[in-house]
Amino acid sequence: MDPPIQAAVLVVAGILLWRLADVLLMGFGAVLTAILLQGLAGPLTRRLGVPRPLALAAAVVGVVVALSGVVWMFGHQIVLQVTTLGDLLPRAWTAVQKPLSASPLGAYVLDDLQRLRHADGLVVRTASRLIQGSASAAAATVIVLFCGLYLAFHPQTYLRGALRLLPMPRRARAAEVLAACGQALNRWLIGQVASMLLVGVTVGLGLWWAGIPSPLALGALAGVAQFVPVIGPWVATLPGLILAAAQGPQAFAVTGAIYLGASQFEANVVTPLVLRQMVELPMGVTLFAVLAMGVLLGPLGVLFATPLAVVAHVLVRCLYVEDILGDRPLAAPPPETAA
Repeated sequence: MDPPIQAAVLVVAGILLWRLADVLLMGFGAVLTAILLQGLAGPLTRRLGVPRPLALAAAVVGVVVALSGVVWMFGHQIVLQVTTLGDLLPRAWTAVQKPLSASPLGAYVLDDLQRLRHADGLVVRTASRLIQGSASAAAATVIVLFCGLYLAFHPQTYLRGALRLLPMPRRARAAEVLAACGQALNRWLIGQVASMLLVGVTVGLGLWWAGIPSPLALGALAGVAQFVPVIGPWVATLPGLILAAAQGPQAFAVTGAIYLGASQFEANVVTPLVLRQMVELPMGVTLFAVLAMGVLLGPLGVLFATPLAVVAHVLVRCLYVEDILGDRPLAAPPPETAA
């Protein structure tokens, strides 16, 4: 193929990838779903000798049963608390505005917010976008889950198809790199689930002890927000602080201490002892990955920024540091045999 034609093909491929970025990110979400299911099925296969298809089926049933149990035990309460939270937040914000307006800075911020609120058609347009976005997100989630199931049950079919796109001499190394990416994502998912559960339970119990309204909903929000590092926890903190501020300075201080304590415990205990042992990804790299993916790919990029950074870290290590620079890790010396 002539060089001009190759350049044209590369340009067209780049444009298509850019235009289909959301679809590719959904595909990456399906890969994460498949890796999670395989990680749950792995112990059944390795330790109990259960055939892989049966182990995957058991993992799917286990996840469905666990989610159904949570919904059965807490679903009604969570719905009530989410509804209550939606009713209380506007009233709490109204109560917070009075002390804010007493300071010049607070009055300036409130004035800007009021102008945005009464802008022509802004509220209607925002509500319509939120409704459409929620419907699209629900449909995309269903598609990702089903694609993840197909990938989990037949990974070799898709892996062989992807490897056949590469030249023959490169396929063995590509398979090794893809396996390393899968292992890193599996370890990251395990640590992330542990972090989300810990923060959600800690915040929920702390807010319940402090007497803050809707502690279960706020705890669930705090746990889910851990999936997006740095930005997610800060956003999830705002509703709890607004509700606490409406109850007085003491409740605000206690609520802030609860959120701060949960985040510090996660950052100084879970991250060093669990996540750092599973994925060698510096926090600075994670933060810049969130910012870069948000600028390049929008909300979906922010959602998948950390696992994409994990994959990029493995690719740089394997393809650049090891293959190009030749800096491969030294093999462990063979054990000494007794004379």
